[in-house]
Amino acid sequence: MSDSSPSTDQQDFPLIIFTVGTAASGKSSWAEAMRARHPSLRICILERDMIRVELFEAEADKPFSWTDWNQAWENKVQWLWEQRVQELAKQCHALILADTHLDTGELRKKATWLRELGAREFTLQYFPALPLTDLLRRDQGRSHPVGGEALREHLKKIGAEEQYWAAIEGV
Repeated sequence: MSDSSPSTDQQDFPLIIFTVGTAASGKSSWAEAMRARHPSLRICILERDMIRVELFEAEADKPFSWTDWNQAWENKVQWLWEQRVQELAKQCHALILADTHLDTGELRKKATWLRELGAREFTLQYFPALPLTDLLRRDQGRSHPVGGEALREHLKKIGAEEQYWAAIEGV
């Protein structure tokens, strides 16, 4: 292939970077900092929460709110996420999937699906659990805070970094 632009060809599929961490742990900020730090690379960032916000605001015709979020829309979020991954894979050198990825089974499924599309290079950025008080403070400063209950659930779910590496390497 003479064109140097990324494509979904198996050899040219972008590096996939999974973030793993609770809400308010710094995943999105880290992703944006990586893009800013490496302006010569085409680093794309995809966040399921941004898809949720777009979908909610289009469907509900009002500003996004977690308390008003309709769980029935999660299937559409998944479909939109898959479409965007495929679109961005054609444009990027690296694709940061900036979500919590706390469930190793779901992470494994995503890595398997991406491999089926042709992805071969995976890495992850792990964000260790922070004290709940720090997460609450950070969460309050976000445009769409998830709240203390969700943060406590995330802290219960987060595992050791090695578990997440095994999930993406073991497919």
